[in-house]
Amino acid sequence: MAITNTQQGVITEAEFAKIAILTSNGRLVPTRALADDDRRDFEIHIRRHFRESLAVQVKTTKQLRLHGRSRVLQINFRVKAPLVSDEHLYYFLAHFDIKAMGYTDPVFLVPSPFFHKHAVHLVSRGIIQLQFKASMEPNAKGMWTPFASPQAELGARILEILKSGFSVHLGLAPTVAELIGLPGVVWLQRPMPAPASRRSLAA
Repeated sequence: MAITNTQQGVITEAEFAKIAILTSNGRLVPTRALADDDRRDFEIHIRRHFRESLAVQVKTTKQLRLHGRSRVLQINFRVKAPLVSDEHLYYFLAHFDIKAMGYTDPVFLVPSPFFHKHAVHLVSRGIIQLQFKASMEPNAKGMWTPFASPQAELGARILEILKSGFSVHLGLAPTVAELIGLPGVVWLQRPMPAPASRRSLAA
């Protein structure tokens, strides 16, 4: 007998919290939202630091699709309009392997402004259909690739976001950091400290 969608939600949300805590060496504190009116499952802050927090909405699937020989993560879900985009709100998207009882690498952590801009699939009668579709292969190249990482790096990525203050990223030139900090600007590729790394911005 297959698990229900409700059971899937409980299991995968607990798994997300576990990985966030373990991969940050206990520095991250995920707190469940008692009321999900703002469409977030967790509020996360750094232990003993309360100035900044990150809201995370967890979306998972139990199956991977095949496109040729490539595994594809596809997650569809609906929300009522309007969509609220905020730099403090992220989506966590992943495949949960029932047999392995855990997530499959890579997992995706996507800022809501970028996600809402590229995942809207259909709008009808006040209901918005969102579709996330990304390759799971190590050599994948696509718009979602910059947000992919092994689950072992999830804690470090969240810590990086929280420590950056959501506008200034370590390792970036001051002018680039200022551009990323402007309202409505979303970085498409994860900032890297190496000077030779490519970075692209989209308004």
